[in-house]
Parts: sequence; structure tokens; C-alpha cells
Amino acid sequence: MDIEYPSYYNAFHCIASRCKDSCCRGWCIDVDERSCEKFLRMKGRIGDKVKAKLREEEGNFYFPLEENGDCPFLLSNGLCEIIVSSGEDALCTVCASYPRMKQIYGNYAVYDLNASCEEAFRHILAWDGEILRGTEEERGEDLSPEQERALIQLIAFRNALFDELPFLPTDFNGFFKELYHFFQEGEETIFPESGYAQKSSYSLGDRLIKWKMEESYDFLDKKRYSSFLAWQNEIEEKNKDFSLWRALFHKQDHFPCSTFIHLSPGKKEEWKKTLPALFRYYFFRYSLLSLKEESLLPVFSLIYQSIEWIYTAYLMIENASKEERDKFSCFFSEEPNLLRIVVFFSKEIEHDENNLKKLLFYRPDSIFKRKEYNDTV
Repeated sequence: MDIEYPSYYNAFHCIASRCKDSCCRGWCIDVDERSCEKFLRMKGRIGDKVKAKLREEEGNFYFPLEENGDCPFLLSNGLCEIIVSSGEDALCTVCASYPRMKQIYGNYAVYDLNASCEEAFRHILAWDGEILRGTEEERGEDLSPEQERALIQLIAFRNALFDELPFLPTDFNGFFKELYHFFQEGEETIFPESGYAQKSSYSLGDRLIKWKMEESYDFLDKKRYSSFLAWQNEIEEKNKDFSLWRALFHKQDHFPCSTFIHLSPGKKEEWKKTLPALFRYYFFRYSLLSLKEESLLPVFSLIYQSIEWIYTAYLMIENASKEERDKFSCFFSEEPNLLRIVVFFSKEIEHDENNLKKLLFYRPDSIFKRKEYNDTV
């Protein structure tokens, strides 16, 4: 099997007790069957505690969180009691592998890190787009010639797009307008028989014509912001802070795009560097969904709306009062920054399949209604 992974993948190491946003908080720990058998064989005090904390429901094993939301094995110094007592090899699969992830399509696999880990996102933010390649013995399912062709073209499209990123505008609206044209061209080449063109009331050609008629369309305007708030209201909350985000966003009666000009030069520069880094992460992470959806457009929608959420939060939090900002526990008393916003977003959205699916309908512009995508799935 051919594999690809970002150049930072092997450089990642857990920072353990130095991590402020520990993955040992807020998430119930699933225990796979092999790890369960290993836990049940553990001896001594840690073995007794593991057996006492382990729960089973309909054949699935897990460690429920304590009342304070921590894993029962998270020590006060931020270390894992199981590792301290028995070493890293004693961990269950989900704990040992996080934040690493793997996606397989045929005999091709992508390895990556999740942005919900603060140390992983530090690497993601500094990534220049270099992709490393290799092989492994595992073999996936055979693809049809058409699927093989689409996979090869998608990888070539991704690499070409990464090369173009330094030349795209650095403002949010200009960046996505330019990017959208690339995705339209890619759609025509890679997925000429796209289900979106076949099953919706508009063909892809009609979409392109209508787009050209909408030259004045902005990815950020008052109407789009209303859509953004409506989408945000559909998200299933995973963290108590999410209701605070909603309250802060809904205080605005229009999209505060003008607030960007009031940011300090340093904050403006931070965003301009982060914009292409976020795109690289999301497209590398979710590009294979294009093959499963048989279209690039849902993935464009996912990337655009994810970055829109992060950008909006960045502006809102930067321009909120100190009293408002202090309410957000996800900042750990730090000055608000993009790292904390992205990690929070990833934990809320990327680890919840239903929330992620809400981003996978094609909607950058206001002409095409959400119902079109719902009718195709």
C-alpha cells in the first residue's frame, strides 16, 4: 500500500504534563477488545483500579469520566496513572494512537494528526506543505479503473493547489474567491459526471454560468453571516463553552468584517500566515472525502465553512471585552489566540460525525439551497 504523510507527522511527541488542553479531559475513553483483555490481566493497585473503573455497555467497554470531566487515570500533575505505573505499552489503542489518524482508499493511505491536540496544531501551523511518501505491507480493497483515475487526479490536483497557495490573496474573501475557481476547474476534470450535476436541479455548467453572473458575490457579507449563525445553531454542543461562542456571535447584527482593520499589525500578520496553513491541513485531511462523495464541492464547503468559523471567532474574540473573553475556559487564562480557537473548533466539530456532516453540503454561494444536497444522500 502506498502511504503519504505530512513532514511533521513523525516529529510529533506528546508534551504530557505541559499540555494545557489535555486529551484526558472531556472525552470518554473507549477501550477496544484487545486492550480490555490486557487491562483485565493487570496486577497490583493499578490493576484493581482499572477493573473498578472499567464499564461495559452492549458489549462495548469504556472508562467513564469523573464528575469533574477528567479521565479517572489523569493525575494532578497532568500525567497518566497507567503510564506512570505500567509504561506506555499498557495504554489502550485510542489513547496510544491519538492524535494520529489514518484514512484508507483502495491501496492508498493518508496519515495525519488531529488539530484538536494543541501540540499537533503547533506542527500543523508551521507546516510548509511538504508531503512524505512510503509503502507498507497492508493491502486495501481494489478500486475500479475509474476510481484509480480519480484518485491519481485528486492527488495531482492537491499538489498543484499547494504550489499555488503562496500566490493567492491573503484576505479571507479574495482567498476563497480565487480558491473556488480552482475547485470548479478540478470538478470539471476529476468528476465530470458529478452526482451534484446529475441529481440537482442545476447542472455544473448552470452553476458556473450563475457564478459568473454573481461577480459581486462576497464570501463574507451580512446575508452570509446570517447563514453562518443558522449553521452554528445546528451544531450539537460537546463543550460548555460552545454556548458562550453562540451568545457572543449573536450579539452582532451584521458580520463584523470591518473589525479586521482594527487588529494590530501583528494579529493581521498572524491571520495571513494561518489562512494557507489551515487550508493545507483541511484539504490534506479531507481530500479523500471527494472520492467518496464523487465531487470536490462538498469538501470545498467543509473547508470554507470551517475556516469561516475560525476567522469569525478570531475577530469576535479579539474585539470582545476582557470580561467576555475571561468566560471562556478553553483559553486557560491566556490571551486569546488562533491556536486555542482552532483546537476548540476541532474538538467540537471534527470529532463528531454528525457535526462534520453539516459542513459537507455544497454552499459557498446563496443561489443553491441546502435541500439540493440533502436530496442526493
